[in-house]
Amino acid sequence: MYCHHCERSFAEDAIYCSQCGRKLLQHNITRIQKVGIWPDDEVEHRVHDAELSADTHAKASRWFRKRSVSAREEKSKGSNFAIKTTVAFIILFVIIIGLLFNYYKYEVSVNEEVLSLQSRAKIEALAGNYEQSLELLQEAITLRPNFNALIEDENMVVHAMRIKRMGDELEQIIQLGKEIEAEDQLEQLRQELKGYKEPVFDKHRERLEELNMKFTVLSLSNELSRIGTIEDLGNLLNVVNGLIGEEATSLKEQIIDRIRTTAAAEVNALLDRKRFTAAISVTDEALAWLQGDEVLLELKQRVKQGQAAYALAEEQRIQQAMEEAAAEDYINQTAAIELIEFEKVMNELGDIVIIADLKNVATRTIYDISITYRIVGADDVVISSGTSSVTPDYVASGEGMSFSITLPEGISYEEELSLDIIEGTWRLE
Repeated sequence: MYCHHCERSFAEDAIYCSQCGRKLLQHNITRIQKVGIWPDDEVEHRVHDAELSADTHAKASRWFRKRSVSAREEKSKGSNFAIKTTVAFIILFVIIIGLLFNYYKYEVSVNEEVLSLQSRAKIEALAGNYEQSLELLQEAITLRPNFNALIEDENMVVHAMRIKRMGDELEQIIQLGKEIEAEDQLEQLRQELKGYKEPVFDKHRERLEELNMKFTVLSLSNELSRIGTIEDLGNLLNVVNGLIGEEATSLKEQIIDRIRTTAAAEVNALLDRKRFTAAISVTDEALAWLQGDEVLLELKQRVKQGQAAYALAEEQRIQQAMEEAAAEDYINQTAAIELIEFEKVMNELGDIVIIADLKNVATRTIYDISITYRIVGADDVVISSGTSSVTPDYVASGEGMSFSITLPEGISYEEELSLDIIEGTWRLE
């Protein structure tokens, strides 16, 4: 017997098909059943309790066989359709996979291009080529607009460009010598760099240190113009010695030159007043800041030579003064009175009187003066001699005095006479 649903054989006592699980057509039916090969085919069979007749059975067999052949044909058609459907599905699947793979390859290619652009942009940024870096990042952002890392990199490059511009402006301000404005700009630059630790800002941090150094040099240069003592210059030199760079080196040379010129000016002023010890102290103070400086050592040597020359001249002067003083003292003691002139006159009594004018050639005032004289006539005959006082008795240095002597009788007025001052005595004031 065959199942009228799936055309498979089944046992006579089976109620349901062991293959398709559907209910089988029964021979002993006490009621009307709906049977059919297809769900839409409903056939009513009224059967008796007795077995079907042979004719009915034969017709049923032929009908079943006919339906079986038709079912196999339909099944064959269904199988071909299923195969075609499967093949079409596989082809579609392959196409989809291919499209997905190509899309994947495209996305990978875009990602690689973006990463390459980002890497090149970082290299340009680290080299300080911010415009080129920004162009590369903008190109990458066009490909991947939602890639946050690119946006962050772009913001950092823009900030780096801003810091660079601020640094350029600050350097120009420093070159113009605007100390106050430079100080404000320097503080703003520090604030802009605060918190940024990325490598792209390393150069800017280095430049900040350089600009800070230049600003310090500017500030010290302005201070240099306001100070003038060697000590202040030396303290300023100590500060500059801790700085580096061409500007610091130039400022250091300026301070050294100022110390030299300041020391030379002070030394020359002291030498004019013959204050050699103070001048040497000035050179020693300058050398304390500029140890071994040839210019200052030469200046000190010049001071010492001047001091030695002055000491020698002073010694000679003193010696000469002492000699002059001794000579003066000798004159004061022995030759304070000098005969200027004398004349002979005849008084009312007809006596010949010798009037002599003397001068105090001593350097001091003399008093209690007395002289010893001798009057010699023709043939060197002593006519008169003796001691006489002078008037006035108190005679200052360079002032005159006089004395008079009456000659003995018998001396002719016309006779040639000579007067000698033999010696004199006096007191020095």
